[in-house]
Amino acid sequence: MNHQIEDFIINFLARRESPEDVQKLQEWLAADPARRDELKQWLAAWDAAAIMDVAEKVNPDMAYRRFMRHIGGEDTEIAPKTSTKVIRMNMFRTIRRIAAIFVVSFSLGILSHYYWAKNQPEQFALIENMVPPGSKSEIKLPDGSTVSLNAGSTLRYPANYGKTKRDVYLEGEGYFNVARQTKRPFTVHTALVNIKALGTEFNVRAYPDEAVMETILISGALSVENSESFDAIEHPIFLKSGQKLTVTAAPDAQPVIVVTQLEPDTAEAEVSWKERNWRIERVTLQDLAVRLEKRYDVHIRVDDRLKSHTFSGTFANESLEQALRAIQISAPVTDPILFHIDGKDVHIHVDTEKTE
Repeated sequence: MNHQIEDFIINFLARRESPEDVQKLQEWLAADPARRDELKQWLAAWDAAAIMDVAEKVNPDMAYRRFMRHIGGEDTEIAPKTSTKVIRMNMFRTIRRIAAIFVVSFSLGILSHYYWAKNQPEQFALIENMVPPGSKSEIKLPDGSTVSLNAGSTLRYPANYGKTKRDVYLEGEGYFNVARQTKRPFTVHTALVNIKALGTEFNVRAYPDEAVMETILISGALSVENSESFDAIEHPIFLKSGQKLTVTAAPDAQPVIVVTQLEPDTAEAEVSWKERNWRIERVTLQDLAVRLEKRYDVHIRVDDRLKSHTFSGTFANESLEQALRAIQISAPVTDPILFHIDGKDVHIHVDTEKTE
């Protein structure tokens, strides 16, 4: 059936038809006599649904005649004599039962919505904290936990945070100092893993544009398991103080999961990005460039020959140029470094003149 005609019939049954719709329907019927039978069956099906009584049969011809009389169309079929009283009783019964359908449907809709809302986690209203590249921020959660967010990071948590559980969603890097609540576990959700804690301090680095996810436990205890979209961890991994979990999930490669025990001084250096003095210990120039990009909101290209060089030092609110000069000074004599800054594009390369 034509969708426009079908819409008109629905409007007729809901008493919303217009004169233009009536004309369209009459033209549609006149174009093909076989359409009358199609219309009869459609109307009979509607009446049957309205009556809701399998013992009461629906006459398609009667349904069609009632319909045509309503729209003022010509009825060439001889209708059996039916008393006005019977017609009115039938119409009243049909209307009453149609009304019952709407009442029941509406009631079920309200009840199902209430059940769904009651049983679904209230994670649809999320509070979002975004830190742009080149900045840092610290936020305090409703339970008293604090989170330091590194540049280019986003932290989200539900509006009902803390009522039954404490879930946060991290993209980027954050240092968590979790208020202890035994009955309400604290979970950091990332793209690769979920990290659960009760009361502890730990760091999570999980930028969506990086293939490596890291978490370092400073104090307390953590358990790490797969996220909803990652399945490389067979059993939950429990970390002890000073341990670092690294998950490498490069495209087209098997995920690599490594747990290492860090020296206390090394662990402190790893999370010092949140402090005024940012300590770097034996970090490759390639990895350092990734961190500098977010810290200074730039794009850094490092020549292949220099990527594996390691750097150690301390940055204390230096400008980008000052940081690059510190790296330049620490470079080995065999591979002297030059750098060029062009707006937000930085190129670190070998000083070929000094190597010749």
